[in-house]
Amino acid sequence: MISLHVYLTAKPGKERELEAGIKDKWLAAMAKQPGFVSCALVTPFTPGALEKLGALKPQHTFEVIAFWRSEEERLAWVARPIHNEVFLPLQPLATKIASTLQTVAHSRNLLSS
Repeated sequence: MISLHVYLTAKPGKERELEAGIKDKWLAAMAKQPGFVSCALVTPFTPGALEKLGALKPQHTFEVIAFWRSEEERLAWVARPIHNEVFLPLQPLATKIASTLQTVAHSRNLLSS
């Protein structure tokens, strides 16, 4: 299993529109794909709360973490037209989009399909 981590920084005033596009379109379409396991949209704690905890302040507005059975199945999703239909409209709402992939060495409580 692999995890995809996508970091999105919203343009000023576009936070709600970007979040809605992520949740209602991109993640909804991704969840219907072969090989998809699970996903989450996470947002940082407030800067004050992070400071009190001694935690790092993320440089992004949103992080999407998506789990896939394999990199091949994730790449197949990216190659489908629906991917561009739901992901490309997010790009004008963000100042920065970055990603990384990781191998899931161990997991608990992730639903497998």
